[in-house]
Formats: sequence, C-alpha cells, structure tokens
Amino acid sequence: MSLNPVENNAAGITRPVARRRRELLREKAITLACRGLAWGFDLPRRVLGRPVPTLQSLPQGARVLIIKPCCLGDVILTTATVAAVAKARPDLRIDYLVSEWSRPVLLGNPRLTRLVPTGVNGSNLGWKTCLGLAWKLRQKGYRAALVLDRSPRLNLLPWLAGIPVRAGVDNLWRGFALNVRATQSGGLKHEAEVYLDVARALGVTPQEPRLEFFVSKEAGASFRQKALKLGLDLDRPVVTIHPAGGQNPDTQVLSKRWLPEGFAEIASRLVSRGYQVILVGADSDRSVVSAVQDNLAKSHAGQSENVIDGCGQFDLAESGALLAHSRLFVGNDTGLMHLAVAAGTDVVAVFGPSSTVAYGPYTARGRSVSPATQQSLAGLPLKEYQALSLAEGGIASVGVEAVWQKIEELTGSASDSQAVTS
Repeated sequence: MSLNPVENNAAGITRPVARRRRELLREKAITLACRGLAWGFDLPRRVLGRPVPTLQSLPQGARVLIIKPCCLGDVILTTATVAAVAKARPDLRIDYLVSEWSRPVLLGNPRLTRLVPTGVNGSNLGWKTCLGLAWKLRQKGYRAALVLDRSPRLNLLPWLAGIPVRAGVDNLWRGFALNVRATQSGGLKHEAEVYLDVARALGVTPQEPRLEFFVSKEAGASFRQKALKLGLDLDRPVVTIHPAGGQNPDTQVLSKRWLPEGFAEIASRLVSRGYQVILVGADSDRSVVSAVQDNLAKSHAGQSENVIDGCGQFDLAESGALLAHSRLFVGNDTGLMHLAVAAGTDVVAVFGPSSTVAYGPYTARGRSVSPATQQSLAGLPLKEYQALSLAEGGIASVGVEAVWQKIEELTGSASDSQAVTS
C-alpha cells in the first residue's frame, strides 16, 4: 500500500492526501486562533460603543503610514490606493514603510512625504525586527496606518506602535489587530482592488483608480543617454521585451518564465513590423536574455542585429523611463510588467503559475495570456498554482499565436504597421 495516498483536485491533478489534510488542519487552527484574537481586540470598542474610524475623522495634517514591505509588483499595485488616500485628504502627511528592494519604485512619488526603511530586503520581518520597528514608529506620532498585506505580524505592527487607526486587509481573520478591516470573501479579485478595499473601508471612494510611477528628470536624462549609446532611435516606436523575472528576496518562481524561443519569435515579428525591440533584465538575467538572442540568431538570421541587448544597462528608475517611452511591453508576470502599467505603457503579459484575475495588467490597455486550464486553478495559493500549472504543461503551453493575437489587439495589425514604417 502506498505511504502517500493521492486524490484528484478540481484541475484533475493528483497530490498527497495526508499533506493536504495537514495543511488544512494547520490553516483552520491559525484561523481559529486569529478569530479569537480579533474578538479580544474588538471588545473594548464594542463595550465603549466607539464607531469604526474613517479617514475623514483624522485631524488636519495627520501623519499616516502605508505598510507594504515587498515586493516590486505588489508595491506598485498599492500606488492606486496611495493616490486615492492622497486625493481624499491632500492635507495628510503620508509615509510608506518599504524594503530597500522595493524602494526605487516609490522614489519621486509626490504623494509620499517619506519612505521608511524596514531594515530587511523582503517582507519576512522577524519578531526582533518587528518590535524594533514598532518602537521607532511609536516615536513618529502616526494617527493611522494602512496595512496592505495579509501577514498577521504586519497587521499587528501598528498596534504595537500605538497607532490608533489601523486599517488593512483581513483575510481569514489575519487582520485581528485592525480596527478597520477590509474583509476579503467570495471570488478572486485583482490585488490592486484588494488594496483599494482598505481605502474604501476608511470611507474613501476611489475615482478612476490607476497605478502610478513618476519618472524623475535625472532618471529620464540618464535613460536617454544610455539609450542613444545602445543605438536606440528615440524618434521611432520602441517595444520592450522582458523575458526573465520570477525572483525576489522571498521567493523564486522560475516557472513564471515563458520560453526564450517564444520571445524570440515575437521579437522577430515586431522587427518585421518596423518596431525597435529592446531586451531588458537585471545582470542576473543575462543567461535568459542570451537564450532569446541565440534563438533569434538560429531561427531568424539577419534579424538578431535589429534587436537591442539592454540587459543590465538600466537601473529600476531608468527602466521606468524606458517603459514610459515604449509603445508596448511584452513579458512575464513580473514587477517590471506592473511597472510598465504604472508608466502608462500598453502591456501583453504571459502567465503560468499565477492568476491573471489577481495579477493581470491593471489597465484597459493591458492583455494577458495564460494556459487554457488556468481557470481551474483560481483561488489556490502560489505554491499550489506552481505545482498544478507545471503538471498541466505550465507556461510552456502558451503558444506564440495566442501572444501575437493580444499584441495585434493593442497595436493594430495594419494601421499601426503603416504608422511605424511611414
């Protein structure tokens, strides 16, 4: 008899029953404990009959703290909420608690007064770090905090810091220490909307929310200088392709990366249309970008020299400037994809182990492509997305034609081609 019995899930994939039961029991135990803690935190307010706080109840010029340490894409997805709060109460001083890793995407945001360092690169704040931060935050006199994270520890941080108004995402009672809870129940929704729900819980009605990224003059000038050295003609339409991603300080999900040969074929077709194509990535992405170039050289002789290698050439601020200048971004489900949305660029994103419903381009000018079976994975944690997506063929099952169709939807199959070559 097998020591690891299996069962079928909704996607028709098998997994160990014992492991699943252990996970369910652990989750139920945590949920029960958090629910009990929430009852205890709520008791004084209920006994005293105090109303749920709102943003409008804050005094003039109050200091507010946004909490979302990591990572790039997630932090960018909070910028619509930052804007909604700033527009509703322009008198407030808004600070943002963020890791060094994600800090660059908020630099230059005029809606923020100060970026507060967490002291760690990712979002995993140990108790020692958390208690140290709480002590420092207590000295700043914050009147409200918005915790745009599901971590129980991060939701507890404002209470430890003595912040009176504590709003945040409450999923399965993990926001037990909050006194303004944006409860998440029902179907899956976009993460940007989950964060906006926190503003809504504070009585804010976001008007036409969108992600934001602000290109500084320094970053814009530096990008132009580097682009010209690389041979990029800034007077012609540019398409940026990012074939890497799936890595941050907390996780590594390389199954988010579409095949290099797929990106090579897309790059070739775009060059044939008259677009300038530039491949981007961090220094650590060199092997991925090289694989795309190798495929171009093998399968599309004569076109590889028309695709510019920008790997490791731009920092994050300069990448934002490049994306703001680009006609289109094509890439995986990564922070750079969300940065392209925030920069106002058209986006085509290829998905594998993550949900297009929760993490797709948050813009009407965005399109996403995913494996045909992905709908059956909706609502599962990332680890299970990854395992089930790989079992179904994963991101490799996304075809070039499906991606190209989305590109044509955004660029136009004939009219845009004429505009490029004229």
